[in-house]
Amino acid sequence: MYDLLMITVLFIHVICAIFLVGSSIFVWVIVWPASSIAMPEEKQRTRFMTVMGKKYALWTNVSIILLTLTGLLLVYLYRPSYFTSFGSAIQTQWGYVLTVKIVAVALMYGILYGNNLWHGKKFPKLAEAGKFDELKRMRRISHLLSFITVGLMVVIILVAEILAGVFF
Repeated sequence: MYDLLMITVLFIHVICAIFLVGSSIFVWVIVWPASSIAMPEEKQRTRFMTVMGKKYALWTNVSIILLTLTGLLLVYLYRPSYFTSFGSAIQTQWGYVLTVKIVAVALMYGILYGNNLWHGKKFPKLAEAGKFDELKRMRRISHLLSFITVGLMVVIILVAEILAGVFF
């Protein structure tokens, strides 16, 4: 029964990670460039990306909640000492790498949600008002933060592979 629980939790964790990272890369590599070609008018493109972003945010939030819960559960199931004896657990190679992953995840969550909260509602308003110069300036900042977020996602995947023993 314990093995079935471990497999189920790990499966949910991996599926959510695939969705979050894969869809984020898909939006950057496919959706955003295609929207510029298909909708050259800034107002229309901003509206499309806003509608798409709201729909996407629901599933991103579900994935993030499940990733967080299953991640904590996996640590508890695999290495309960990380919670019960953090000081000695962090001194192990596994504990140190896990701590790096947790810090990277927290940083990624902070940038992701901070960027969305700060810029999310401003883009449609600026597009509606026809303030395209200000919109472009804010987009550059938002895109940089989004790029950093996706980069952190890739780093987190690499660290997860290290934790799983892929590299050693």
